[in-house]
Amino acid sequence: MRQIEKNIVGAFIRGENARMDNTESKNGTLFLHGNPIAMLGDNDKLYISNAGWQTRTTQSRLNAVLTLANKYTRIYTRNYEMRIDSGENDIVTMDNSDWYLVTE
Repeated sequence: MRQIEKNIVGAFIRGENARMDNTESKNGTLFLHGNPIAMLGDNDKLYISNAGWQTRTTQSRLNAVLTLANKYTRIYTRNYEMRIDSGENDIVTMDNSDWYLVTE
C-alpha cells in the first residue's frame, strides 16, 4: 500500500478531513482527482465507485479503502473491465459512475 493511501484513506476511514496530492478525504467522501470514489453512509455503510475512471490508481485507492475498512471484497481488472469480487462467486462488473454498497 502506498504512503498516500495509508495517510489519506486512513483519514477517510477514521472520518477525518485530509488531502495529499490527487487524493482527498472530506466530510465522509474520498475523492481522487476531484471525483468521489468512496463514501461512508449512515450506520457505517461503505459505498464505492470508479467515478467513470477504470484506472490502476482508482483500483489501488479502492482496494486500500477495502483493506483499511477490513472488507473481504477486492477490485480487479479483467478484459479492460473493472470488477468487484466479494469472494462469494458473485463478481460484478463496475459500471461507470455507479455506486456499490460493500457488505463484506
